[in-house]
Amino acid sequence: MMYKEMANLKGGSFEKQVKDIHHRLSAFGEKRHGRTDKQTHSKALSIKRAEMSKSFADYCSNKGLEGKLNEHMNNETVKEFLDYRTQDLAKSSCENYVRASSSMLEGLEKSNVDMLVSKDVFEEKMLEIKEMPDINHIEGRAINEADKLIDDLYEKSYETAVVAQTQLELGFRVSEAFEVVENIDKYYIDGKLIGVIGKGNHEYDAKDITSSLFERIKLVNNLPTQRTYANHLKAYDVSSHDFRYTYVKNEVEKRLELGQEYKQILADISKEINHSREEMTNYYLKRA
Repeated sequence: MMYKEMANLKGGSFEKQVKDIHHRLSAFGEKRHGRTDKQTHSKALSIKRAEMSKSFADYCSNKGLEGKLNEHMNNETVKEFLDYRTQDLAKSSCENYVRASSSMLEGLEKSNVDMLVSKDVFEEKMLEIKEMPDINHIEGRAINEADKLIDDLYEKSYETAVVAQTQLELGFRVSEAFEVVENIDKYYIDGKLIGVIGKGNHEYDAKDITSSLFERIKLVNNLPTQRTYANHLKAYDVSSHDFRYTYVKNEVEKRLELGQEYKQILADISKEINHSREEMTNYYLKRA
């Protein structure tokens, strides 16, 4: 998607560049449809594009990227962003998000914005999604005998098992578990993980980590790709996100046995797994 003599997004900050994205897409829509009544796009589409562009900007900020957003609209970063942003979505929602992202960047390209991302990224991501199992309405997402699964994984791949154990014990999403395992010294302070950033740029509360898991993480040499990790789990008919369901179920059951109130348990666990709404945690529990 690159042409000669194209421009960068305007603005010295990502926030201002996001505003330029909205301006350019609006102007592009008016030109394409021959209308200037500000109705070239639905309100829902405008909101969706605002969310996508801001989410990409937040992702770049969290990775420590600077400069112009469009300079980071390359195959590698866009692919990583799509993997991150769609990891909690249902299959159909993943497809819609990828298509909408492709459409938005195509509009920017035609608005004379320079970028290095190609259509191949979106086509390859769509192929990955089509291979996903359709688990939108499947109950029983929690893993039976999860500890035994971890033991089996250690016999197959040490690194895969460490990531899986990190997800199981701490309730992280797969990308967050990879980040922690790969950069443990960045987050580990006196028996706790501090400063881990989750989805939506929300920081996790400090998390206790067992000394045994910490020592295992320290021995990791070469992490697999997230795709290889997913393939290892697939052999056991498990997805990476099933560890989140398992964490919620285990923690609720454990705290109920201790006599804690369900409402307070739900609120506490929502914070622990970085959910912005308790309803989402309750959704997890109903399907665990």
